[in-house]
Amino acid sequence: MGHPEIFLVRHGETTWNRIGRHQGHMESELTLNGIEQVRGVARRLAREITDWDAVAMACSPQFRCRQTAAVLCDEAGADFERVVLDDRLKERSYGHWEGLTDSEIMARFPDEWRAREADRWTYTIPGGGENYPVTTARITAWLTEQPADRPILLVTHGQAGRALRGHLLGLDAAATLALPVLQTTTIHLKDGVSRSLDGLF
Repeated sequence: MGHPEIFLVRHGETTWNRIGRHQGHMESELTLNGIEQVRGVARRLAREITDWDAVAMACSPQFRCRQTAAVLCDEAGADFERVVLDDRLKERSYGHWEGLTDSEIMARFPDEWRAREADRWTYTIPGGGENYPVTTARITAWLTEQPADRPILLVTHGQAGRALRGHLLGLDAAATLALPVLQTTTIHLKDGVSRSLDGLF
């Protein structure tokens, strides 16, 4: 079975993004800048998608993604009620690091920080964290249920989206970890090829 064409959107900037707090499964809201980012993404997407009824729409149930999907649909004239939420599209869990900045983590959990830096792919943060293989497995489980003959607009997160892209592009761990996770562009994925709609990478 082939994979569907995907328009991958990361949520806009949040209050925690702005101050460098790890969000994971915790919640935060879009900033005004984040809302403007989403509006710009929607306007660019409208040049690619002319029939929104022909596109499936899927979204992480976390508030920052639902807020992003609502703003995007409003700007593009798409029906937000068609957006399907799925828990498997949530962000990677950061365990008991969630809500902390890098400097706070290094101060409180220096041994854990060093262990994660030594193995960013498979290290599991204590307190319910997920490593990349686990995150990839749940997102690809969602992917296998999607029909290949209909494009999908997918609103998700930085690390979750990175895991999906690495899988679809057949990348190894190092190449997947190097993928950019910008909030100002849509990533178009089709037939094993990835491109930014804004030509950013």
